[in-house]
Amino acid sequence: MSRRAKLPLIAICGRPNVGKSTLFNRLVGRQRAIVHLEEGVTRDRTYATADWDGRKVRVVDTGGIVENPTDPITHRIQEQVRVAFEEASVVVFVVDGQQELTRVDYEVRDELLKLGKPVVLAVNKLDNHRLQQQRTDFYELGLGEPYAISSSHNLGIEDLTDAIVAHLPECAPAEEESETEPAITRVAVVGKPNVGKSSFVNAILNEERSIVDSTPGTTRDAIDIDFRWKDKDYLLIDTAGMRRRSGIKKEVELFSVSRSLRAVRRADVCLVMIDATDGISEQDKRIVNYVKEQGRGMVLVWTKWDLVENKEQRFKALAEEIDLKAPFLRYVPYVTISNMSRQRLFTTFEFIDRVAAETEKRVSTSALNAFLDELRATQPPSTHKGGTPKIKYATQASVKPTTFVFFVNKKSLFHFSYLRFIENRIREKFGFEGVPVTVELRESAPKE
Repeated sequence: MSRRAKLPLIAICGRPNVGKSTLFNRLVGRQRAIVHLEEGVTRDRTYATADWDGRKVRVVDTGGIVENPTDPITHRIQEQVRVAFEEASVVVFVVDGQQELTRVDYEVRDELLKLGKPVVLAVNKLDNHRLQQQRTDFYELGLGEPYAISSSHNLGIEDLTDAIVAHLPECAPAEEESETEPAITRVAVVGKPNVGKSSFVNAILNEERSIVDSTPGTTRDAIDIDFRWKDKDYLLIDTAGMRRRSGIKKEVELFSVSRSLRAVRRADVCLVMIDATDGISEQDKRIVNYVKEQGRGMVLVWTKWDLVENKEQRFKALAEEIDLKAPFLRYVPYVTISNMSRQRLFTTFEFIDRVAAETEKRVSTSALNAFLDELRATQPPSTHKGGTPKIKYATQASVKPTTFVFFVNKKSLFHFSYLRFIENRIREKFGFEGVPVTVELRESAPKE
C-alpha cells in the first residue's frame, strides 16, 4: 500500500448545491473540484490530500444526495456517496445555512447516525455575523455543535478542521517521518467521450470507482486514484472526454475539458484511448498533438477490441492508418484492450513502465557529440538559402519535455526536414519510445 492510502479519510456529504465542492477545495487548499451553480456537477468521488498544521489527512468530495434518484447516473452518484461513507474516518455533513432543513437533510442525518461514525455538522453560506446567528437553528438535527462556516469567504474553516481533527486518532509523527515517499508514476487516461476511459479504470480496480454510462460527458472532473501493481505505485487520473471546442454546449463542459488538459500536464505518461472500431479521428489527432506539445510520454490504447470481428485484419489496418493519418505516432507504442473481457488490461502497465523510463532518459553530452560526429560524416546538412549550415555541438537540455539543443552557425540555414531527420536518427540511436523529442537550434557566437 502507498503511504497516501494510510491517512485518515474525511468524507464531505450533503444535498446538491449546499457548497460541498467549495468546502472541499478550501479544506485541501487548492481548486481541485469543479464548482458551478448547475446542480449535480460532482458525480464521482474526488480525493485529495490536505495538510492542516502538520496533520495530513485525505478528503473526499461526493455528489449531492437526493431523495428519489430518477435516472441511472443519479442513482450511481448515490452509490458513490455510500462507498465514501464506508471508507471515511469522519463524515462532514454540510447543510445550507440560508435555507430551512429539508426532509432529505433529516434522512441523511438518520443514515449517518446509523453509520456509527463521528459526524461534524457544517452550516455553510453563513457569510456574515448576522447570518452566523442562524447556526443555532441546526441543533435540531441532534448532531451536536453546528459549525458556522462560509466556504466561499473562508470563514469558520479553522474551527471546523479543529473539530474534525478532534475525532481522529493521535498520529505517530516519528513513524510517518521514517517512511520514505514511494516513487509514483502519474498516468492520465485521456481521449474523446465514450471511448472507455472510466470503464478501463473501473476494470483495473475491479470496482465502480468512476461512474460509467453511455451518455457522453458522464465524467465531469479529473479523478485521482492511487493504484499499486507489482510493487509499483501509480496515480491514475481518469479524465472527462475531450471534445472539440465547437462541441461544448455548457460552461461546466468547458471546465471539464480544462481539467483534462491540466491532467495531461500533470502526467508522466498519457494513455491516449481511441475506439478501435472507429479509428483515428481529427479530434484524436488534436488530443495526441496536445500531449506531444506538453512533452508527455504516450501510449496509444485501442479500446473495444471485443467488438472487432476480424482482429488480425483490423490490427493491420490500424497500423496502416497510423502511417497514413498520423505518421508522428510511429514512435508511440500501442496496445489493443477490451474492458469487457479484461483482455490485455494489465499489459498497459508494461507499456507505461517502459515509456515512463524513457521520459527520464538522459544522453550524456559526450555520447551526443560522438553521435553528432557520425551525423556530420554520413549525412551533413545540405546548403540552404545560399549558405552552409554547420552544427558545432549539442547537449540534452531537459527531460519532461525531452529537449536537445544544437548550437549552430545560423538557424535560418537549416531546413525543417533536416531537423526531422535529426530527431529520427536520435530515436534510432538512443530510443525514447513513446516520448516526444524536441530539437532546438541556437546560434553560437563566432569565436573572435
